[in-house]
Amino acid sequence: MKRVKITAFALNNVKLNIKQNTTVHVHGGHYVGERKDGKMHGKGTYFYKDGSRYVGDWENDEMNGQGTFTWACGEKYIGQWKDDMQHGYGIYTWPDGDKYEGQWEMGEKTGFGIFTWSDGETYIGHWKSDTRHGKGIHNWADGDRYIGDWNDDIREGSGMYIHGNPEVSIGEFENNKFLK
Repeated sequence: MKRVKITAFALNNVKLNIKQNTTVHVHGGHYVGERKDGKMHGKGTYFYKDGSRYVGDWENDEMNGQGTFTWACGEKYIGQWKDDMQHGYGIYTWPDGDKYEGQWEMGEKTGFGIFTWSDGETYIGHWKSDTRHGKGIHNWADGDRYIGDWNDDIREGSGMYIHGNPEVSIGEFENNKFLK
């Protein structure tokens, strides 16, 4: 082996071209992880320019399978993904303490789920397109409770409203109001 002497000037002017296994996403940033046929595929992490990050399963350059997405604003989703959208079972939390745990369909709360607000309110029941829809129970922080039908986030149909006092309203509801 031959010895080579490099001056400090030459050493300071050396430029390295290090090729990293990264891919630029439509939202900007870079990917580090497994690939198949040049695409993000398998386990990997995507670091977005805004500070958001996804860690989990990839298939053909899309989030598919189990993964965790943490947004720069502090929101977080842990759960199943399909075609870059929440799909299946997952837990979504907000920085203010709100939380949804349940079923998702193509990025929307759909199916059975539980939403807990930071003030103590809860809704346990069915969802459709991000709204309470179907049978469900809403508990308010003041002690009031509604058990019954929902339609697009509105109490509508058969139900029972239990007031914080001993009063109970049982019957039909329309546009969030009890019909006598």
